[in-house]
Amino acid sequence: LGFLISNFTTLEKYIRRFDAAWQGIAGISPESNPSIEDKRKISSELLDARAIIEESRDGFERIRSIVANLKNFSRIDKGAGFEAFDVNMGIENSLVVGWNEIKYVAEVEKNLGLIPPIRAHGGELNQVFLNILMNAAQAIEGQKRSEKGKIFIETRKETDSVIISIRDDGPGISKEVQSKVFDPFFTTKEPGKGTGLGMSISYDIIVNKHAGSLWLESQKDTGTVFYISLPIAGPLESAAE
Repeated sequence: LGFLISNFTTLEKYIRRFDAAWQGIAGISPESNPSIEDKRKISSELLDARAIIEESRDGFERIRSIVANLKNFSRIDKGAGFEAFDVNMGIENSLVVGWNEIKYVAEVEKNLGLIPPIRAHGGELNQVFLNILMNAAQAIEGQKRSEKGKIFIETRKETDSVIISIRDDGPGISKEVQSKVFDPFFTTKEPGKGTGLGMSISYDIIVNKHAGSLWLESQKDTGTVFYISLPIAGPLESAAE
């Protein structure tokens, strides 16, 4: 949503500039035998108008791309059941959706392996990816560093499963808190900034709905890595869908 608002605001600015340029051109009549200065003004205004049109076209293209990524992220054009899902593309779409928050606090490094499509509910997995990415970005932001942090994403095939790891170099999670991370309503965020449901919902999606595994490793003041393991064939009950 932040992306869309930003781009629409930019386009509104371009439209106002175009209107001003057009008014300048319209104010000079060809029948009035315009002076050299007027001709220069017309030429300048036309160049400005052309530049604004090109910038507006780029803005519309960015909006089209954002909407396409949001559509892919939510999988709204797909069925509600299990289907072939490209995990790497899901991660890319999740990064686009969350980029407005991530880009200010962390640099992202990716090592996306050659992995096969898996049978999964893509929209739900994207929700998990985005939740972990947002938690990583918020953990780094909470340190109030002078420089950006790092988020590392890796995917690989391992026997009959696909493994996804999302690691950050944030503050880490204490042993005491680690045992509660997947509990409903548990959160370490300030009041009003978290419901404590994100990781419990993610656990339900991965473990109960996709017959996968979700776990974490963390050291205080070093960072945290979340691992997701998903069967390529999907949960057994999905084969009947």
